Amino acid sequence: MVLGNMRFDVVDYIIFALLLIFSAAIGLFYGFIDKRRRRKQDEASGDAVEQTKSSAKEYLLANKSMGIFPTGMSLLASFMSAITILGTPAEIYVYGTQYWVIGISYIFTVYLTATLFMPMFVKLEVTSAYEYLEKRFDKYVRLVASLIFSIQMIIYMAIVLYAPALALSQVTGLNVWISVVSIGVICTMYTTVGGMKAVMWTDVFQTIIMFVGLLASVIQGIIDAGGGKAVWKRALDGGRVEFFNFDPDPTTRHTIWSILIGATFTWLAIYGFNQAQVQRYLCVPTVRHAKLALLFNLVGLILILSLCCGVGLVMFAKYYACDPLQRALPIICYGNIKTIQGFASTLSSGLNSLAAVVLSDIIKFFYRKPMTDAQDLLYSKILSLVFGVICILITYLVSLLGNLLQASLSLFGVLSGPISAIFMIGFLLPWVNSLGALIGLIVSVIVQIWIFLGSQFLRTQMRSFRLPTRIDGCHLMRDNITSLFNTTMNSSILSTTSLSATMIKKSPLARFYGMSYFWYTLMSIFTALTVSLVVSYFTGFRKPEDIDPQLMLPAFDILFPFLPERILSRLRCGVRYQRDSDQMKAEEEQQQASPPYVPMDTPKHRIKMGDECQINPAYLSNDYDDETMDEERMTRTKL
Repeated sequence: MVLGNMRFDVVDYIIFALLLIFSAAIGLFYGFIDKRRRRKQDEASGDAVEQTKSSAKEYLLANKSMGIFPTGMSLLASFMSAITILGTPAEIYVYGTQYWVIGISYIFTVYLTATLFMPMFVKLEVTSAYEYLEKRFDKYVRLVASLIFSIQMIIYMAIVLYAPALALSQVTGLNVWISVVSIGVICTMYTTVGGMKAVMWTDVFQTIIMFVGLLASVIQGIIDAGGGKAVWKRALDGGRVEFFNFDPDPTTRHTIWSILIGATFTWLAIYGFNQAQVQRYLCVPTVRHAKLALLFNLVGLILILSLCCGVGLVMFAKYYACDPLQRALPIICYGNIKTIQGFASTLSSGLNSLAAVVLSDIIKFFYRKPMTDAQDLLYSKILSLVFGVICILITYLVSLLGNLLQASLSLFGVLSGPISAIFMIGFLLPWVNSLGALIGLIVSVIVQIWIFLGSQFLRTQMRSFRLPTRIDGCHLMRDNITSLFNTTMNSSILSTTSLSATMIKKSPLARFYGMSYFWYTLMSIFTALTVSLVVSYFTGFRKPEDIDPQLMLPAFDILFPFLPERILSRLRCGVRYQRDSDQMKAEEEQQQASPPYVPMDTPKHRIKMGDECQINPAYLSNDYDDETMDEERMTRTKL
């Protein structure tokens, strides 16, 4: 490949335009044609009124009618965006293969999500995941968490929008902001018009394109480099192969510990509690379908990760003797440009999830009057459109962030980490009260923003982990490439050819700020946990026996059912899982009629660990996944 010829030809433009048109056509189909066809069918069968009532639910949750395949592909596409396609190869090219180990953390993440957290959301039958926070704590915790999520997703979607626009501008010569506007408009259009069904089926199409494009890039790269053995040998010679870095230093960019532990919690914040993913779990009929979709998604995650890492290795093998430096991004973009049609998957998922959260958790918080289904549908479409415009406008700010992959993962650690912490506290710690949860959430966000900003301002004072590069082979390439390597670039190469670059110690906090971005989520969980328990202690712990067991998660019974009952009973933290909500209401009414006697010497803040707590059979029963849920819905409808 010659750098001077990295431009689209006529065929490339035609193919790319057709892919964009097809994505838009899916939205138009589900927004107009499919809706009109189903309306005629409903009118013929006499169910037109019911169809009108279900329109908002269909727009946001696809009427729980999606299958395993589209749901799994949509889960995969939601956060495997152009950032992954461009950022992961660059990560391997510059820092080596240690990042590849994150595939193991994907397994841990999917297992914990499918076993613990996803069934809770499906059982609660919520539209927004943050509805749980109001049931467990209060409406203010729900509101603050929703606002944090909205800010996080707007910034993240702007990053996702900027990445493919930058790639297009590099390989086509098109102005980056023209690319931003065109991509943003197309994605916003089909999301606003088609709703969740259009989003998910477009995800399927774009994910297939990503797979095919990445596979083609790897195969072509191996052929260009002279075979797989040549690629691997050059990676070894260039110091790119590393899988077992056990360095305990938290400031080391990637180690076994930061990836297996830190990355697991980072991705758990996405798959376990992010609204975009939770919304997809609610688009299938049962928990069993959602688990199978997650398993299907896991296979795709590992395949895309491996292909992206493979692209990074073949790109290094091709340019191992002449690092193009400033042109490294265009090279990777050109190799992967036909795969970045997956750009809109994350953007469309974010727009749809933002519409659901803002409508359910923010607008309805301030607008106290009940809304009709038609109003819900109208506001959802307006919100999708508005947030699409906002993301286009904010893209300019994210263009200043630098490393796209690190910026996006850091963002999830900073903002999504505290949110996941509050969900974990709600599910697992019955003593934490609403004030403790609210203050813990706010303090955790403030601390994480402080760390993130400090790492950005003091970035030049931290260790560089860039691996060595070579320029001795540049004379073998065309003159227009060698002209890139002026004195400034050569000095830059020399400064990055050592793993132990000198760290300028200008600030005593530089080392603290220099912690690996994979530790951000775990740090936020620790902060929120500590603060919420301390505040709850001083304001009065909640009594575990008074909490609705349907809102708590018997994690140890699920993960370690082989433990003796006497141990499991203590680990249930005093929650009476054998009771249901109706029994609790009856007990509350009885207590109000005759308040129980409380001895004067009872400690106010004692954490009770009841020995007679039983497990919640409904949560663990496989039958609950299918028939029981349907029966409960029918019973509520009759009532």
